[in-house]
Amino acid sequence: MITPALLKLAYQLRQHTVGEWSLNRWGIGTGLAAVAGLLLRWFLRGMPPTPAWHWAVLLLIVLAALGLVYLRHWAGRQMYMVFTADPSAAAPAPRSLDPTDKVPLRATAVFEVEGKERFFADLLAYWRTFASREHAVLAIVHRSRFLLLGSVGERYLGMWYVFFTPAMIEAITPGTVAFGAAPRPGLRVAYRFTSPAAGRKPAAPVARLVYLVFADETARAQVWADLLADG
Repeated sequence: MITPALLKLAYQLRQHTVGEWSLNRWGIGTGLAAVAGLLLRWFLRGMPPTPAWHWAVLLLIVLAALGLVYLRHWAGRQMYMVFTADPSAAAPAPRSLDPTDKVPLRATAVFEVEGKERFFADLLAYWRTFASREHAVLAIVHRSRFLLLGSVGERYLGMWYVFFTPAMIEAITPGTVAFGAAPRPGLRVAYRFTSPAAGRKPAAPVARLVYLVFADETARAQVWADLLADG
């Protein structure tokens, strides 16, 4: 069973890099290179008598590489966390936030900045709604290290954003979100996003999700009420 802790580990291996490769890619590549090197040696020199423990080590390397591939694929489909919908959660009365208000939260989504897009999980962020009623998730990527060697690429540090208007929203689902730890109150917002068209060809809108995670029910109610104020 893939747990929230394993999903977070998969994200850390994806997010942190050595050079241009993620730690996940290094692990898969190293395992496959070790197997390929051993098979090539056997092919060139003829297969010598091999102790059983050599086969066991080789099998473990193959299983570890395949495990990383599977974990990366499955965790990516889950957006590296566990969301549990709560249809019984009582919706607050609609109430717009003041454009100057900011509600702290943590966010998981595809973020944008200066024409670039990248997925991030569990970023420290703020929720704001402007006078135009456009909603914004303002997040920041800090410098960090993982397993001593891996670090976040310099080009990803700084502010990243999610913007959407009321007309783009398709569904708002309350629930809980677990990202490597105990579940916390959250909202899943599904919306339709249209990338800037390349040349004259119009871009088709794509479905996107943003997960908003809050410290407590009070903070979630503020943002939920603000979303419901859109009607």
